[in-house]
Amino acid sequence: MRILFIEDDPRLADAFAALAASIGHDPEVAYDGHSALALTAANAYDAIFLDIGLPDADGRELCQQLRKASKSAQACVVAVTGRANLSAEELSAFDGYLLKPISQEALENAINGC
Repeated sequence: MRILFIEDDPRLADAFAALAASIGHDPEVAYDGHSALALTAANAYDAIFLDIGLPDADGRELCQQLRKASKSAQACVVAVTGRANLSAEELSAFDGYLLKPISQEALENAINGC
């Protein structure tokens, strides 16, 4: 499965990608919304894990952009957030969400669920 991790914390993004690679997936990372848009314009991904709180983009708006105008419009998009108080409406654009901190098991289950 081709997976894109969009996360502004490089250590966390790289750890997600390393875990995905270790279980047989083809991961890439973007550390901001601008890079994510460039990657999704050029490549199709099966799954996208998207940090909602990026420094240059609102993850919810970015999700809508990815769904409308990218090669990954049909990808499974999972929100990644540290905010436990998001409403169902705020998460409606996503196929699921993970609450930080994320365990290895939770990430594996989310990847396998896509």
